[in-house]
Amino acid sequence: TIVFVTHDIDEAIKMGDRIAILQEGGILAQYASPAELLMYPANPFVEDFVGADRALKRLALQRVRDIDLWKAPLVRAGEPVHEARAKLEASEVPYPLLVDAAGKPVGWLSERGLAGERVREELRSGPEPVVELDDILRDALSDLLAHEAQYGPVVDAGGRVAGVLSIEVLAHAIAHTPPEDVPTSADRA
Repeated sequence: TIVFVTHDIDEAIKMGDRIAILQEGGILAQYASPAELLMYPANPFVEDFVGADRALKRLALQRVRDIDLWKAPLVRAGEPVHEARAKLEASEVPYPLLVDAAGKPVGWLSERGLAGERVREELRSGPEPVVELDDILRDALSDLLAHEAQYGPVVDAGGRVAGVLSIEVLAHAIAHTPPEDVPTSADRA
């Protein structure tokens, strides 16, 4: 066991498995994991101590695989257009994602690619940014913003599409507010 004392909450979140926050007078305000501390501060003192940006700090603790991704409307060149349009209607993503025979992302299909009887490889844009399941959410958000993209295909270790990460999904993850009746470690102490 190693005890590390710091006044820097960001440092504590990065280094600690469990964090104890002490109020004035040495009173234990909360003892919790970094994720629990950020999601469920025990009282206004802890909430103020961890900072107003605690939702953003949580993104540094989660991986893309930890959140619910949107289902990608995956299409392949040569498939019937009516099948591609049916996949698109059943998806939360408004653009079909063209994939190769191995299921790897090629790019976002344009409306011209859906003209005619068969899907043609006419792209609106490339697949960038391509996000991996093991990426940290903070880094994935940074990639989406850097590419000025609302959507990014998420790939597994083999490079195959596993879903789509969107700004909306990330906003939901950031805005997640805990229910009032969830017990914290301070309540259990």
